Amino acid sequence: MNSDYQKIELLKSYAKKASELIKRHEFIRVFTHYDADGISAGAIIAKALLRINKNFQISFLKGLNESFEYEKDELVMFLDMGSGYPDVISNVEADVIIADHHIPTGEIEPKKRFVHVNPHLVGIDGTYELSASGATYFIARELGRNEDLSCIAVVGMLGDKQKISSANAEIVKEGEKAGFIERKIGLNLHSGKVKDVLKMSLEPYLDFYKKEDELEEFLKKIEINGEMEVDKLSLEEMHKLADAIALRMLRMGAYISLIDEIIGERLWLNNMPIKNALMLTDIVNACGRASAMSVGLALLMGDSSYLKNAVDIYEKYTKEVLEELVKRRNDVKEGFCMRYIVMENAPSTSPIATTYSRYLYSDKPLIVVNVKDDRVKVSARANEKLAERLNLAEVMRLAAEKVGGRGGGHRVAAGANISPDKVEEFLKEVDRLCCAMLA
Repeated sequence: MNSDYQKIELLKSYAKKASELIKRHEFIRVFTHYDADGISAGAIIAKALLRINKNFQISFLKGLNESFEYEKDELVMFLDMGSGYPDVISNVEADVIIADHHIPTGEIEPKKRFVHVNPHLVGIDGTYELSASGATYFIARELGRNEDLSCIAVVGMLGDKQKISSANAEIVKEGEKAGFIERKIGLNLHSGKVKDVLKMSLEPYLDFYKKEDELEEFLKKIEINGEMEVDKLSLEEMHKLADAIALRMLRMGAYISLIDEIIGERLWLNNMPIKNALMLTDIVNACGRASAMSVGLALLMGDSSYLKNAVDIYEKYTKEVLEELVKRRNDVKEGFCMRYIVMENAPSTSPIATTYSRYLYSDKPLIVVNVKDDRVKVSARANEKLAERLNLAEVMRLAAEKVGGRGGGHRVAAGANISPDKVEEFLKEVDRLCCAMLA
């Protein structure tokens, strides 16, 4: 397929088939992932279904390795999951729609009617060019006038660290045209006082947490008042701060292309309780990680009464992650072609893997293993440059299968579930596969 236009049109044809299947049912059972993209996908389909008077129930899952219940006469929707679990989907005895962006593996042999909406199936890159909430947005567009839901799709896009290109660009363009999305030049930071934003920042991670004197000296050197609002900085002040942040990130060992993201286009979501898209994304993501998915969902559906609760969850979660980032730095071990951390009963793996791989250890893939009782959760991360030769989705799938587990995901961000007695064997196989791909 030659052009983005043709690819997007084909994607829309799958979305139309999904919408037609939705219209045939009075009740839709929705299962979605618990991260920012999954919560966003859930909010999009919830609003779209409410508008056409369809009954539905939404449940959040960490993945399809968890059990789920449904009735055979229902339509079952899987959002941000399903494409990598052909065996599970093939055993669902109901009509099924998948709206996902993970790399499809194997062949799905559906028992009943089935529609699969996934950018990879039409030649669009699901790692960078369309998220699950984006795929769900295309379905919502076929159900009615739902251009306002483009704002929610942006949250999923940013949550999965995607780019405004191809199908994502189409969504942003539609939101802009309808007046729901604005692009503004500025610093890609949260709104708030400069010193507070820099101290608590995870994207970008600046390592100022509990380093008040260092932060004060940093701001003094560039003559920026820490009490000023980020959104009120002049263009000159923005550039001064951006240059200083870039220098700090380089000294920390950050992936070089992240420097370009410090200053640029900020997305403003005019119909959301929080307008700053980056800030809203991080708050929704925190709700998911803190198992308060319903709070994030309510916020995205426009219920401002949940705003204070969501912000409190975000602040608590962010402090926990910042504490973990300081605590775990000495736990990073060297493999031949990757680095790894083995943790026990840690709050979560994903933020550690993401932050370390982007800002501190960007030259090799990073594998973070968390042993919790009889289960092991693995998060693997790499950057775009490494992903030119390395495919972490395949590494996780193959290494996990070798030890009797399951894995998959994207080239730059993937995961696995294995048993505790297989951790050492799994890590050796991951290292071997990384060496083979990076050779």
